[in-house]
Amino acid sequence: MGNMTSLFSMALILNGPDFGGELPSSLFQLKNLKYIHIQSISGKEWSLPANVQVGDNPQLERLVLARNNFAGAIAEAIGDLSSVKYLNLLGNNLTGALPSSLGKLPAIEVLILGNNALQGELPASIGNLRTLQLLDVGSNELTSTIPSSFANLESL
Repeated sequence: MGNMTSLFSMALILNGPDFGGELPSSLFQLKNLKYIHIQSISGKEWSLPANVQVGDNPQLERLVLARNNFAGAIAEAIGDLSSVKYLNLLGNNLTGALPSSLGKLPAIEVLILGNNALQGELPASIGNLRTLQLLDVGSNELTSTIPSSFANLESL
């Protein structure tokens, strides 16, 4: 997959009893890839690569990893996606705290993190996202009040 250097869009909807395993880390390292859409994967168990370096792709604008039952925490490296405008991690089994690095996504317009098992507080750093128009953190296990920094979210 790493040889597809001109690829700019990737959509995977893999269904069937014989599909499963770890997604290739090379998918997240394609320099010209602007769109990754991996949704509703069924069959055998799926996982994200342990060594994924999402910040290696400076062109990525849209990342959809929804309804795949991916488990674990959202990595701090998510904040390295400097060009991402649309991030959708809805309906997985993501756990742990929301990383404060989410507040380092300068181009983000849509941030969908609902229907997971995320815990803790909403990071005040999300108040730095001046371009944010939609934030979905519903159906998680978040315990905090809305940080005062959210008053800065004029587009929300």
